[in-house]
Amino acid sequence: MTRKPGPGRCVHCLKHVEKRNWDHVFPVGWYPDSTPQNLEKWKIPTCKPCNDEYGRLEEDFGQILSFCVDPRRPEAQGVYKRMLRAYDPRYGKNHKDRKIREAKRRKLLEKMMHGDDIPNQGIYPGLGERWNRDRKDQVALTIPKRYVDRLGIKIVRGIAFLEDGIFVEDDYEIEPYAVEADGAKVFEDAIAQHGHSFSRGPGIVVDRAVAEEDGISSIYKITIWGQLIMYLSILPRDE
Repeated sequence: MTRKPGPGRCVHCLKHVEKRNWDHVFPVGWYPDSTPQNLEKWKIPTCKPCNDEYGRLEEDFGQILSFCVDPRRPEAQGVYKRMLRAYDPRYGKNHKDRKIREAKRRKLLEKMMHGDDIPNQGIYPGLGERWNRDRKDQVALTIPKRYVDRLGIKIVRGIAFLEDGIFVEDDYEIEPYAVEADGAKVFEDAIAQHGHSFSRGPGIVVDRAVAEEDGISSIYKITIWGQLIMYLSILPRDE
């Protein structure tokens, strides 16, 4: 059993606490079945409140997002079936759990948009229609923007800590960007010239380029399940 990290600072909120837990940078339940069995998953020391908060966010976000990606891709192998169980009463541990799963299923179905009800704007880059279905056959779900932003920020903080041993202090800001291919060119060019790639199996790949001037300012490209792509930057707040 892995020992707890002991007292120190939380990578997320930066507070010094007496007790810390290990938090997975990439949600442990999000690793696809194609992940090598002996792969060591990224972990960082965090306080319990932050760990619990991210756990709830990742559970909800993962279940929604799994409906929006192509489950046939190896980067997402098995994720959809695993996440789907949260909505299937047959997997309930008891009567109460089955009722909770049934209520979640009904709520999810109510949130689904069909055909012409799907807006043409506000679609996250890379998560639009990719199956060449007629408009009437398309289905969409709303993903809260804060879910995407918070997960991206968490991963950025985690990589900065693991690779450089630094906490992203309050005088720096982590900024997420939702950009299409044209807008992503500035990120892609910089990463191609100065970046390095980090991954934990096919489920998550993080590319980043760090400025030599301060060793902190940087840009990130995070690819999840080969389909959700997030771009983020770390810059001094006065810039």
